[in-house]
Amino acid sequence: MGRIKLVVFDVAGTTATDDGLVVKAFAEAMIEQGAVRGSKELAENIAYVEETMGQRKIDVFMHITGGNASEAETLHDNFIEQYNALVANGELSEFDGISQLFAALRADNVGVAITTGFPRQLLKEILKSLNWRDRIDVSVASDEVKFGRPAPDMIFRSVDVYANLSDQDIEPEEIAVVGDTESDMKSGVTAGAKYIIGVTSGAHSESQLKSAGATHVLQSATQLLTVINQ
Repeated sequence: MGRIKLVVFDVAGTTATDDGLVVKAFAEAMIEQGAVRGSKELAENIAYVEETMGQRKIDVFMHITGGNASEAETLHDNFIEQYNALVANGELSEFDGISQLFAALRADNVGVAITTGFPRQLLKEILKSLNWRDRIDVSVASDEVKFGRPAPDMIFRSVDVYANLSDQDIEPEEIAVVGDTESDMKSGVTAGAKYIIGVTSGAHSESQLKSAGATHVLQSATQLLTVINQ
């Protein structure tokens, strides 16, 4: 035991370039609901979105709307529409070398799972746009589990699905978690993952990732093979 059997990756900022798309989509969704472009209120809400990157978006929007479920759902719907438009416009792309990394892992009998704070509706379009459907083994969206990050639910679901697909038992010390946010790291810690690997290609800094529990911090997810199964 000890060899990694499954790697659980985040999407935006980890395996795909974000380049501010989440913030851009959120800002436009807020403006649709009456926020004033350039206002202090909008800036404060954007700061909260940046702080909570990686978390389930409906949970973030519930906080922003003061717990108003109807407003949060409308904001969530507007956000999905805005982000989908950006994806359809080709503004989301994988980091160089990610598909090759997925292929190398699978060739070594290591499963590849994708998890995200986005709902399935949006993840479906992302997988299609990036041509990842046949390059990964498992994908889990935040609306398919009870709790989003920093809870470990998406990791546990990934493990369960891949264990069934591959017909093997997978223990926590046989999984690695890779992400660019504090929430990714905290979910990996709670899941008991052997490797909790932060990458500085996205939202949070090396110090933030380490303070949230990263066992390793890399510049890019493509450096993963320098850490696992050596």
